[in-house]
Amino acid sequence: MRILAAAFLLSTAFVAPSFAAEITAPSRIDAVIVYPQGAEVQRLAELALEPGEHTLLFAGLPGEMQAETIRVEGSSPGRIEIGSVDSKLVSVPSTAIDAQRKRIEKDIELLGDERAVLDQAIADAEFQKRLLEQLATGAIAPAPKEGDVRTADAAQLGGMIDLVAGKLQVIGKTILDARVRQREIDRQVNDLTLQLGGLAPREVTSMLVSVHVIVPVATSGTFRLRYRVENAGWMPIYDARLASPAKGETGATIELVRRAEVQQGTTEAWKNVALTLSTARPAGATAAPDLVPQGVGVFDEGRGRNYSRDAKILAQPGLDLESSASGSGLPAPRNVQQIEAEVQVAGFQALYGIQGRVTIDNTGTAKKVRIATDTIGAKLSARAVPKLDPNAYLTAAFTVSGETPLLPGTVTLYRDGVYMGQGYLPLLVPGEETKLGFGVDDLVKVKRAEVTRIKGEEGLITTSNVDTRAYDLTVKNLHDFPLDVTVIDQMPFSTNEDVTVATLSGMTPASQTNLERRRGVLAWNFELAPKAERVIKHGYKITWPKDMTVGQMN
Repeated sequence: MRILAAAFLLSTAFVAPSFAAEITAPSRIDAVIVYPQGAEVQRLAELALEPGEHTLLFAGLPGEMQAETIRVEGSSPGRIEIGSVDSKLVSVPSTAIDAQRKRIEKDIELLGDERAVLDQAIADAEFQKRLLEQLATGAIAPAPKEGDVRTADAAQLGGMIDLVAGKLQVIGKTILDARVRQREIDRQVNDLTLQLGGLAPREVTSMLVSVHVIVPVATSGTFRLRYRVENAGWMPIYDARLASPAKGETGATIELVRRAEVQQGTTEAWKNVALTLSTARPAGATAAPDLVPQGVGVFDEGRGRNYSRDAKILAQPGLDLESSASGSGLPAPRNVQQIEAEVQVAGFQALYGIQGRVTIDNTGTAKKVRIATDTIGAKLSARAVPKLDPNAYLTAAFTVSGETPLLPGTVTLYRDGVYMGQGYLPLLVPGEETKLGFGVDDLVKVKRAEVTRIKGEEGLITTSNVDTRAYDLTVKNLHDFPLDVTVIDQMPFSTNEDVTVATLSGMTPASQTNLERRRGVLAWNFELAPKAERVIKHGYKITWPKDMTVGQMN
């Protein structure tokens, strides 16, 4: 195969010479690369070309494509030279919408005709009903002749009543059925009228791409037309399935399932295409921003600018360009396996090639595909804040494996097969450690009991107010394996030099003070053996002058 000339950048200033023939190039979407925001579409066209200069016309392409991204290349057993690639927006009548309008208008006409027939049927039935009532009245009670005595035959009278009642029942049902159908017709006509109002005649804009080629000798060629569209993207979604250690073991595992949710709202559907997902973000910034020199001087009221305002503007975060079907095994001898993507690491991006052909419509339907599954060792721990919550929460720490990064996304959490809710994973790279919370751990019991509360005065010469408090924090591990536990509590801190806060003697020293730079927050970290219990003693004394009033202490 002889590769065609390199792809040409679209040039509107190029003036093409006269060509011998214009050839419509029927094409189909063959492959799509989807980025977190945007996509690159590749179309294929296979043509047989006679010798000469030709213009290949790719018509009906989406009008929202980025014209500057159009590229054309291909292959041929003979020689084909690409001269230039031109593109322009063209307006074409929306034949599909016009056809739909005509169909709806025809349906409304047919329903109107049916309603008119029902009107006539109701009128005929009402006439029959009145006529039958008049005939029945004359037959049952005829006017007697002069001098005759009126007599009534009971059997004849009963038969007449039954006959009239039966006829009236049939007529009544005919009228009722017709009116019920009329109500249904009215509803259908109303719905169709609303649809018709949303289908106003309009023109659709599409892109016409013209490719000028020179063919010395008759040959055939396969042309690949690529372009970018913006109204598409994918976002990662994850399943994290935590398996607790078996009895006598200490190692837990997390099965991390990576999936992608792909959506597109372009003017063309992607049918039976080769789908690739890329972690690259071409729609984002390509270089770090520059800071503007910032001076501090006398505030100018007229200019309406000052240091704090400028600082807020510069501190604004950048635009987040990354925003924008859970399969499970069936109860059978063998679990159903979901196809996963073929992963390629290409420079600074990861490419996930979805196996098989995929169809993604352009109606906003989210297509969920599976990328990969990793089984990762996890370190379990429990975290409790008994002052605020009597429960302990299970946390699993793990290190990201593989060769590709994890983009930010929601993660559905399962613990030993039980759904535990949803969490969130930030942007992570291979080798980076992170943590996920898996809800309340019912096998770790935590209790906070107040054992001392004394308020009073102390001192011989100078009297001071004191507030003494002490607590027992009890933790029990009911698991069959050892577990790292973190218990968090707090003690007040002084903001005045005349107020002192001191830890009581005999208390359990905290492993961390000012936890995560939060003043007064304490943490005790320890490993708790299976079925073991530990008591943490926590207490403090606050002292302040007798004539001073301090803030309320909880």
